[in-house]
Amino acid sequence: MSLKLIIILSLLFLTVQGAFAEQPGTGAFDKFINNDTDGSSFQEAIALPDICDYSKCKTAVCLLEVFGQTVSSQELKYASDNYGQRGKDWEVSGFDEVNAYVFDGDKYYDDLGIEIMGTGKNKVLHFDVTASVNALRQWQFSKRNVP
Repeated sequence: MSLKLIIILSLLFLTVQGAFAEQPGTGAFDKFINNDTDGSSFQEAIALPDICDYSKCKTAVCLLEVFGQTVSSQELKYASDNYGQRGKDWEVSGFDEVNAYVFDGDKYYDDLGIEIMGTGKNKVLHFDVTASVNALRQWQFSKRNVP
């Protein structure tokens, strides 16, 4: 085989291989890094960062209140950013409280049910609240004397 033929076949192989390769930004890793998820399932859960500020809490009740209010406000903000104005474009349906629950042993999720006003369609948005749960546990552990 001539060198010219080998080069042509190599280029053809690389071209065909590129055509069937996964496009950038569509893989699970890219979705994780870019948080490019829609909350439609546990696999597509929207990862919420921990932004809870427990610095003023002196009781366990306060810690839980801060956790619940902060996570809830993040979920509602996500819904507003993606579905429009609450009360006009969508409304909370179902659970309106944060109930972090375990799934897969080390992940924590919360759901937010919304109704799209224009269509009457209900959606359940799944949120990964692991970062906030872990921060809460770390805070509770570091402050063992919190009643």
